[in-house]
Amino acid sequence: MQLGYHSHVRSDIFPYLPRGGKMLDVGGGDGATATAAKQAGIADVVGVADMVEPHPDAQLDFNYNGDLTADGFIERIGEEQGLFDIVTACDILEHLVDPWAMVARLHTLLKPGGVLLATIPNVRHRSVTGPLMMGDKWTYQDAGILDRTHLRFFVRETAVSLMLSSGLQLDEVAALPTGSRIDKTLIRLPFVKGFATAKYLVRVKRPADG
Repeated sequence: MQLGYHSHVRSDIFPYLPRGGKMLDVGGGDGATATAAKQAGIADVVGVADMVEPHPDAQLDFNYNGDLTADGFIERIGEEQGLFDIVTACDILEHLVDPWAMVARLHTLLKPGGVLLATIPNVRHRSVTGPLMMGDKWTYQDAGILDRTHLRFFVRETAVSLMLSSGLQLDEVAALPTGSRIDKTLIRLPFVKGFATAKYLVRVKRPADG
């Protein structure tokens, strides 16, 4: 599969995913991550929901193409595919007017014991706070934390609060650095960790009895 914005494989989330079962990648682009997850044995059945058409080589068992926020779109997936062991939403929630409503909708797709995993950009990262404090600058960009299409901004506390807002249980929070050597060093230091964290990975779980 050719590489591109919608073809980026989010292998960084794989260590945090349970093995086996059925997976839905919400906002999963052309299916690159879902395909890689299937090939890695993370999930037996995989599918994507996105406005982007799947790549011809994507090994998807199902695909839903359309507006994620449209009335009934998420609900139709559950009606037709049943419940999921894994639902992922990588770098998606910050693009939505009402990410809390989306979390609530995705909650309904989980099996008892199923997990919802999201990665959410951290607006406290030094690339944002440095220019803001030193130069009073907040410059939107084509990509990254200050992406022009981001409608919501989060730090660790608010990212976790978002993911818990529908009643799911917190399972794990992980700090993800950028690829820079500086961030990889600083993220090991508790007192500056938040400034070196590019994204927070938040994994929540539907209670086994609910």
